[in-house]
Amino acid sequence: MTTMNQNQQLLRILSSLQTTGSISDTANEMYLTQPNVSKQLKRFETELGVRLVDRSTHPLSLTAAGNYYLNQMSVLISQVDRVITTTQAFKTAKHATLRLGVTQSLGSILLPNLLPAFHRRHPEVTLELHELPPAQGEQALTSNQLDIYFGVAPTPQPEITHIPLYSEGCTLIMPKNALANVNSQDVNTNLETILFNFPRQEIIVERGDSGFQRIVSGYLAAHNIHPWRTFVTANLITAERLAAKGMGAAIVPNSLVETGKLIADVTAIRLPSDELSLSVVAQINKQAAANAVIADFLQMDFNF
Repeated sequence: MTTMNQNQQLLRILSSLQTTGSISDTANEMYLTQPNVSKQLKRFETELGVRLVDRSTHPLSLTAAGNYYLNQMSVLISQVDRVITTTQAFKTAKHATLRLGVTQSLGSILLPNLLPAFHRRHPEVTLELHELPPAQGEQALTSNQLDIYFGVAPTPQPEITHIPLYSEGCTLIMPKNALANVNSQDVNTNLETILFNFPRQEIIVERGDSGFQRIVSGYLAAHNIHPWRTFVTANLITAERLAAKGMGAAIVPNSLVETGKLIADVTAIRLPSDELSLSVVAQINKQAAANAVIADFLQMDFNF
């Protein structure tokens, strides 16, 4: 059977013949003699046991087997080239491991849209994922245990650079019976009434050290809203699922809401983004700002 180099040579011959239809033109294009090309082509056909070129036509044309070989081998050799290039990247990679930190809630929104694409681009880079609350994540970053920490409303620190990634609005999920005679679709007109009814429910919140919860708490305080009872979870996904099943009311990022899973007695109301929105930032240690792999990761498309 032919080797990879021989397959590549045959691929070049067939590709040229498909275009030129001539052994002599193919020989000129490949800087070979006509007898050399004819000899190689016959040897390949003998090894494969099938005719690759129809010599009865003028100009020459590829047989069905020749066309199949050309098309399939082009794909295979392209894949081999990618494997070789990627394998060589293991030798030259400047940063073999990328350590990412994120809260569990933010990770469920952010990472599925980023990690698969980055891993396909840089399979030579080992990815480590650490789910940490903000205080621990920022501490790990300053002590050089993480390369990037994703956060919401981070605490300013002189040794950390904050890079804005994207912003999104928030949705209020609550039982419909709390909004009797209120058109929840006209949020701007009925916002005060909606918010007046909000604290009368059991409020499902993320734990207090969450950056997102700090934003929500500030929003509620600005509207003089003081919930009568709260149910604390460690994960916004849990808060959204509980509210969707009618346990109480919750404010969550728009991207977490699955309207198709709301029970019939529950509604989801998008709040005005100029009043309440979250901004996600990537935090990196200033000493690592010049790292090429970190910089490449931060060039990913965060608009999803």
